[in-house]
Order: sequence, then C-alpha cells, then structure tokens
Amino acid sequence: MEEVLKRLVELQKVDLDLHKLESTRGDLPQQVNHLEKRFKAAREEYEQKKQLLLEYQKERNLLEMEIKGLKEKENKYKDQLYQVKNNREYDAVTMELESVRNSVRKAEDRILELMTLEEETDQFLQTQQEKLAGFEKEYQQRKKELEDRIAETEKDEIYLKDQRDKIIRRIDPRNLSVYKRIAGAKNGLAVVPVVRNACGGCFKTLPPQKILEIRNMQSIRFCEVCGRILVWEDRLTEEEH
Repeated sequence: MEEVLKRLVELQKVDLDLHKLESTRGDLPQQVNHLEKRFKAAREEYEQKKQLLLEYQKERNLLEMEIKGLKEKENKYKDQLYQVKNNREYDAVTMELESVRNSVRKAEDRILELMTLEEETDQFLQTQQEKLAGFEKEYQQRKKELEDRIAETEKDEIYLKDQRDKIIRRIDPRNLSVYKRIAGAKNGLAVVPVVRNACGGCFKTLPPQKILEIRNMQSIRFCEVCGRILVWEDRLTEEEH
C-alpha cells in the first residue's frame, strides 16, 4: 500500500506542476478563443451582407429589364389606341395600358427600395471591413502571444506528461479512478499531506487514531470533511532516502 500511496503522491505532484505551467498562460486561451469567435462571427456577417448586396443588385437589374419590356408594351398599346374601331376595343386597350403602367410603377418603387437597401448595405460593408481588420489584428496578436508562451513551456510540458503517463501505468485502475474523481471535484487537489495534525486540504484537525492510521500507510485514508486522500509525507520522504 505504501507503493500505491507513493505513486498517488507522485501523480499529484506532476499534475500540480502541469497546472502551474498552464496557469502561466493566464486567461490567454480564453481570450484567444473569444477573439477568434468574434472575428469569425463578424466575417460571417460580412459575407452574408455581401451576398445580400449581390441579390439586391441582381433583382434591380431584372426589374430594369422588366421595365424596359413593359415600356415597349406601353408604347404598343398607345399606338393601338389610335387604331381602335369602337368603345369596347378602346376600353380593352385602355385597361391593358393601365395594367402595364401599374406594373411599371410597382417595379420603379421596388427599384427605389432596392437602391436604398444597396446603399445601406454598402455602407455596412465598408464599416464592417474596417472592424474585421481590427478584430483580426487583435486576434492574431493574442494568438501569437499564446503560441509564444506555449513554446516557452513546451519541453517541460512534454516531459511532465510523459512522466504522468509512466506513473499512471503503475497505478491500479480503481485507485486511479478514485484519484481522478476527487481531483475533478477539488480543483485538481486530490492528495494532501497531514500538516500540524490537520488535513492539508481543508485544515480540519484530525483525531489521533486517524493520524496513526495515515502514518502507518497500510490503507488509503480519506479526510472525512473534504474527502481528499491523506498521506504522511515525512514517511514517504524517509522511504525515498
């Protein structure tokens, strides 16, 4: 059981060292992630508006072609007015002429709307393009800063992860599962030493019998308050020497 406890202590030390390395990056990873999302969202909105502008322009061009055809019809009906032979024919041509003119008015109104939409969208694109440049610049700067910090600790991190893998292979799966569960619930701190007759995690004073059991290292003992694994670190140090 002493060997089991030694391995758990070793694992805890390696995990704490890894946590220290990660903490040197501060909240940079979160910043980079946030800036990347902001940049991508702005770029996506820009592309959507750009596509919308093309659709407005396409619709306007089609309407202009439609108006051209309607004008030709209008001129044809105007000519027919001079060729009608009775009131019935005159009314029929007049009705067709008015229908064409209504279609022209609707198309022209829609073109005016589209021109306004095009102008607004174009202004948005110009402003958004400037924002995008700023967003991308800030994102790339923070990303580079994070990459530099990772590079500074990369060798140490690789070494520690290698050590961690070696230690884990020497720990029984059940004990490893217990360690992971406690570490996950206690901010990474699963194994703590007895400090001045108290738990090194929550500082709850331990009864003498409990301390004796921990010191004997014949079984894994847990703090009854915080649930962490308790070890007698002096004993482990003596064994190593």
